[in-house]
Amino acid sequence: MATNHVELENFLNINLVEEAHRKALLNQQRRNQSFADTGYRAAVARDPKLLKALEVAANLIDKMQESQLGRTMRDPGAAYSHTKGTTEAQLWREAYRLCDEGKPIRNFEWIYGAAAWLCGFNT
Repeated sequence: MATNHVELENFLNINLVEEAHRKALLNQQRRNQSFADTGYRAAVARDPKLLKALEVAANLIDKMQESQLGRTMRDPGAAYSHTKGTTEAQLWREAYRLCDEGKPIRNFEWIYGAAAWLCGFNT
């Protein structure tokens, strides 16, 4: 029986997402372009697994950001820079948004590569 949905919520956790992000950074430093290209191709194709991995990962990073910076971000006297959240959370959220709209850009190819690693596309 075929299903039209992708179930990753119970599989992905913050530790896996952090590992994927580390792998993306390591591959970027090593100039392993195939890691990024795998994710970018899946993003251009709007692969449902990749989209779900990006969505779940962005939500997990947002939850982690909230648990670490929540009160500081919501404090009325907080500096503007403290209200915007972490760069990583913003990058993953934007990468997901653009991919979901069908407009992935090369600037996020390493995040797409990390999401592809979470899906098992590249090892």
